[in-house]
Amino acid sequence: MIQRNVDPVLHRLQRALETGASREEVAEALAAAESAAEQSGEELSPLLRYRADEYIQAERMLERRRLMFAVACVVCLFATVVGAFGLTTLDRMRTLVDHEAEFDKLVAAESWDEASNFLEQLSEDTRAEPAFVRGREMVDQAIAREAERKAEFKRLADQMRSSATTDIDADDVKRLNTLARSDEERQFASEMLAKAEEQRLQREAARANDQTHAFEMLQGKVERFLRVESQELSDDARSARRFELQQELGRFAADHQLGNPELSEAAKQAAKMLATSAQQEKKQTDRDKRVDAITRAVGKTQRYKRAIEQFTDDWPRDALAQRLQREAPSADAIDTTLAWIDVLNHPAYRQPQSVDGALAQDWLATLKHAESLEPTHPLAVQATRWRATYQTLAGCDEAIQALRDAFRSPLVHRIYVYPDPSGSVFYSEQAPDRKSPRAHLVSVLLNPSLERETKNFGLRFREDVLPKVALSGHSQFAAKVAPSVADVTVTDFTPVAYRLISELRTFQSEPAFDPIYRLIWMRRVLEIAVRGSVPIKSAFGDWLESLHASDFDWDTNWLASDPEDVDRVVKVTQARRLLESVDDWDKRVERMLAEFKAFRSPRPSPPRWIGWVSLEGENYEAVLSEPADSDPLVVFSVDSQSGRTKRVDLGTLQTSKPPLMTDPDAQQCGAILCVVPQRSVSSAPSTTRN
Repeated sequence: MIQRNVDPVLHRLQRALETGASREEVAEALAAAESAAEQSGEELSPLLRYRADEYIQAERMLERRRLMFAVACVVCLFATVVGAFGLTTLDRMRTLVDHEAEFDKLVAAESWDEASNFLEQLSEDTRAEPAFVRGREMVDQAIAREAERKAEFKRLADQMRSSATTDIDADDVKRLNTLARSDEERQFASEMLAKAEEQRLQREAARANDQTHAFEMLQGKVERFLRVESQELSDDARSARRFELQQELGRFAADHQLGNPELSEAAKQAAKMLATSAQQEKKQTDRDKRVDAITRAVGKTQRYKRAIEQFTDDWPRDALAQRLQREAPSADAIDTTLAWIDVLNHPAYRQPQSVDGALAQDWLATLKHAESLEPTHPLAVQATRWRATYQTLAGCDEAIQALRDAFRSPLVHRIYVYPDPSGSVFYSEQAPDRKSPRAHLVSVLLNPSLERETKNFGLRFREDVLPKVALSGHSQFAAKVAPSVADVTVTDFTPVAYRLISELRTFQSEPAFDPIYRLIWMRRVLEIAVRGSVPIKSAFGDWLESLHASDFDWDTNWLASDPEDVDRVVKVTQARRLLESVDDWDKRVERMLAEFKAFRSPRPSPPRWIGWVSLEGENYEAVLSEPADSDPLVVFSVDSQSGRTKRVDLGTLQTSKPPLMTDPDAQQCGAILCVVPQRSVSSAPSTTRN
């Protein structure tokens, strides 16, 4: 149904009826209303159509009456002219015109009952007039339509009275208002209209609450995404989830653009917030990549410095970048620490049980380089603990050669003792020969310079001398230890050298090892041993010094063995006393073994660069390139004033969170952070500077 207050065409028709427009205007408005109703597929109100038809008919009747009145005037004029002819007819016509005028007023006022009564009061002749016949039909139709209107109004009113307020149909209320005519009907229709409006407001409030609740749920999803999910999801999953939420917000904003523009705008703002978070996330991701590049460069000085420079160039206003520019140690400072780590990580240091002269020399060169950079580095004490030992090992090959040369002396190479019946003994390189007719003629050594002469032992040689000839004690000693001397290496020099010393001290033979020559050999072996072994020097160095400090005549010709030589007897006694002068031998041996074992014991793993000191907010914290497990951590920072390296031990991680730097000496952005493995790392990555 076309509504009066909605359709401007209907409004035009109603206004034409209410303002007394001309018949042509009303007819034109009615035609326009019918055309509009036909185009919209709706039905034109029968009552409105009836009113318009009646109005047009009434106007036509008025026009006819005016025409008739004009005719009557002509007739009257004619009657006046011709006299009293037709006076009766004129009176009748005048009465008829008055009745029609009265009837028209009732029709115009739509007082259909009064119009019906008015017609009933007319005479039959008057009612028989065509105008009144047509008027009767119009009145009867109007009365019938009014009855239909009242019935429809009552039906709608009864329906609304019996229904709950929330069940009132807004279209029915509008129709009720259209049907209302009397004051009572309009009052009831007004009440229903108010209830319908209240019902509409309640529905809108409920709908608004539902919309608000829906938005709050959607907003909750957005907040959870920003606070929780964005941290938990992978990059791809996070992007997909953000897009999904943006789509939901877009649909919500579009659906409520007209009905709830405030919520629609809030949804748009939430979508913008997601877009902003994506931009911030991208920016943060770019920053994190630069920071991660620093972490990935850990272990390689030049790459590490380049990564820091790249970060500070790309993010000059970032707090971390500004701290790194002010505090990060130089590449030289980092290389200094790494040089000392190289000292501790050198194969000669890590595997001391297999160090030879070349490895020892290479380690000393590595140490010298580190000391040239910073001799007072915190790792220097640990690294230089064994400097003397490595220096000794570096020269141990020379000591070995000296030892072998000593045992190649003709004085120890199968020297025989020829006892003379007079009590003297002679030393000779000549082996006893029982078959030679000249066996009694023996070339004997006169002195350590290997001067010789032929000794004639006479005719009783075979009976008195030859049976007693034997290999000298010192040659027996040399033969016993010769294999050890021939096979000795740097790694076992200390035990071999100690065996020689111990054998010299306790060796028993027949004939006896001459005490003077034994003492000379003891001094010589000690001199060579302390050159190639720090443990032996630690245990017997002072004994060697006491031998050097003694008044013993080391140039004594021990080959001269005249039993009547009092000076020789004194020197033999002195030699024996010096050989036996060490009364704390066991303690010395214990000290030597302790020193030897201490050097060869497994060394603690060196620090290994696995992280750096970063800044998170106002806190300095460790960033690791690999897990530290339960191994302790240490920071090597650099004093900005003195340039000296400082060591700060952090201990082991107590939680999975990065440790905070609470020690002021560790609060330096860019300072390298090392792990100190508590177990041996067989294949520790090498430290490089590129």
